[in-house]
Amino acid sequence: MHAVRFIVLAITAGAVLAPGTVGAHDMNATVQVGADGVRAEVFFEEGLPAEFAKVSVTDATGAEVVAGTTDENGGWTFPAPGPGEYLLTAKCIGHVATVRFSVAGPSEQDSPPVSYTGYRLNKAVGLTVGVGGLLGASALFWLLRRRRELG
Repeated sequence: MHAVRFIVLAITAGAVLAPGTVGAHDMNATVQVGADGVRAEVFFEEGLPAEFAKVSVTDATGAEVVAGTTDENGGWTFPAPGPGEYLLTAKCIGHVATVRFSVAGPSEQDSPPVSYTGYRLNKAVGLTVGVGGLLGASALFWLLRRRRELG
């Protein structure tokens, strides 16, 4: 029984600590609101464009305002909707990126373009939290099992 645990632990440690393992990537989007319209750029963290991603914009009530597809450079331009708060959602090969942005009133449209970028957790922090959570859960399971065996 201890040999099985050791083998599982060794395989898990090798998968987590091995250099050059699968390089998962994250998708993000930026939205630039200007006087001539709204420009969305959808891209993966390596700077690769999210080609032909499905993009939709919804208003504060959740109603779809406009939808489209990014070009081969990950860009998509659409006419600025009326003033208000909006949510852009981009989907591409299983990835989803969302960005909240707002459109100002007509008198403020002459101001310089405003850019919005979606929030993403730092990858190192996410990995640390994930591995720490798995190790903590394993330790808790081991302690509870050990306690039951002794009691």
